[in-house]
Amino acid sequence: MSFSDPHAEPASTPAQGTPTQGIPGPGTPLDPAPRRRRWLITLPVAFIVLLAIGWSGMWFYASGRVGEEVDGWIAAEAAHGRIWTCTNRELGGFPFRFELICDSPTLAFAGATVGAGSGQWTATAQRVHAVAQVWNPGHIIAEFQGPARLVEASTGREAVADWSLLQLSGVGSGGRPERVSVVAKDYQLSAEGTTVLTAREAVLHVRHHPGEADSTLDIATAVKGAKGLFVGGAAVPEIDGEMQATVTEVPAFRAMTPLERVTQWQQAGGQVKLLEAQLSAAGGVISASGTFGLDPQRRLDGTLDLSVANAPALFGALSGAGLMPDFMVNLAPAMMAMGSPTTIDGQPANSFRFGFRRGQVLLGMIPLGKVGPVF
Repeated sequence: MSFSDPHAEPASTPAQGTPTQGIPGPGTPLDPAPRRRRWLITLPVAFIVLLAIGWSGMWFYASGRVGEEVDGWIAAEAAHGRIWTCTNRELGGFPFRFELICDSPTLAFAGATVGAGSGQWTATAQRVHAVAQVWNPGHIIAEFQGPARLVEASTGREAVADWSLLQLSGVGSGGRPERVSVVAKDYQLSAEGTTVLTAREAVLHVRHHPGEADSTLDIATAVKGAKGLFVGGAAVPEIDGEMQATVTEVPAFRAMTPLERVTQWQQAGGQVKLLEAQLSAAGGVISASGTFGLDPQRRLDGTLDLSVANAPALFGALSGAGLMPDFMVNLAPAMMAMGSPTTIDGQPANSFRFGFRRGQVLLGMIPLGKVGPVF
């Protein structure tokens, strides 16, 4: 048996001054870099997860509010005589949009016409798809799938409309619409199986006039490639038109007969300020502007300035479209001789000022005849 010398150095002990690789010495702290790298990854991931949870909660809460707003709007419409229903209603669009899909939307309303037993109408379409962005819920864009039908309950009369695109854009807040736009492409309207109107494109814009009461509206509309107005037929020239106007004292938008609406408007002193209106067809153009309303007998009261270029061609096109009596075409040359020279879009034209006073129609100071009530 042998014993080792306790004072002898072990053979495996490194020589003094030689560094030891990979083995921390007594009292040496561990390297903190790996722990810091883990937190650099964990913190952003945790933040994204919390953000996603918060966004999801906010979206589902807001979508519930959207559903409540839709129900409230339907109830408000019902109070105004317009009953909206869907065979199926879905709300989706997570995470960045609110989408409302309504299958077979139906609108039932009364008071659209005058006469005993009439005025109960039902309008239906195939589908409506409405979308609003999460960050701008007050701006709604809706697309309607045709065809749509309008049926009078008592008589069974039916009008059918179809299109390749029908889009509505509405902006509002607190359940109050501020402006609405409608665009239709390849529009076709038929009644009792007869096509009465086709248009390549039709546009309507309505808004509350800035700085005025809610009853004052700005209206702008335009139509391109319209034909078949009231008479149909492939030979009818296409008509383009546009109009801009401001209408004051517009009655509340509820179901009522045209007579009731016009009477309320007249009694409130409503006026149409026609800023610009223009029709063009077959190389002819007619433009109009003026301000007018209705007197207590519901007759036109105001002035209307008309300018006409290439009247024979225009009148012929309007007559062919059913918008003007045929005899007016033959009167075009004589009428133009009574006007004052002007231009429309660079074309030679004649202008006329018509006045409407106490049931009389005046061309300048020349009486032309009398007119009866509008309704």
